[in-house]
Amino acid sequence: MQEDRYTLKGHLEELRKRLINCGIFFVIAFGVCYALSGPMVSFLFYPVKQALPKGSTMVFTALLEGFMAYLKVAFWAAVVLTAPVIIYQAWKFLLPALYENEKKVLKRVICWGGALFLAGGVFGYWVIIPLILSLSLGYASDSLQALPRLQNYLVFTLKSIFVFGMIFEVPFVMAGISRAGLIPRDYFKKHRKIAYIALFIFSAVLVPTDLFSQILLFFPMLMVYEAGVLFSR
Repeated sequence: MQEDRYTLKGHLEELRKRLINCGIFFVIAFGVCYALSGPMVSFLFYPVKQALPKGSTMVFTALLEGFMAYLKVAFWAAVVLTAPVIIYQAWKFLLPALYENEKKVLKRVICWGGALFLAGGVFGYWVIIPLILSLSLGYASDSLQALPRLQNYLVFTLKSIFVFGMIFEVPFVMAGISRAGLIPRDYFKKHRKIAYIALFIFSAVLVPTDLFSQILLFFPMLMVYEAGVLFSR
């Protein structure tokens, strides 16, 4: 019992050290990202600049809205930069307790999961966001001026990148569940209709006021689900 107590204390000390390392890296990353928040905000503004009619520009209506927008961009950029460090620290913490086959599986999960999330974020930024903006801002005319608000646009952009990063994880998760034998291989194929309804409801929750944007979100998610059906079989 005394040995178990010492072992538990050692594990807690190791976990504390790993958490402190992650916290220190996040603080440093946040400071760097805030210093570079200008170029990052310009990068995020690129899709809306291409979609805005000539003569239109972004606006902010609250005194601290501009400052808070830059702060949020720096925060989420620091989270993205810290994510690999968190994964590495978690890996080092769990490594002594893993068998060789478990280490191989975990490496594949980390590599494939990170790559698919990155691919989904890039797809959301370069394909989905410009498409939605071109349709939404296409209603601007001489009698109807487009003045997108800074805060709303940044929230929409960051949410879209994150959501599509998570959506691209779906085929990997579906294939993993099927390969592990938790469900039959043809389970996702048999439940297509229910999945389609759930995906459309999900897209409606993400964009509750725009039917066209809901449809634009629904079709990529539909293709991702079909890829998951194929991989799971």
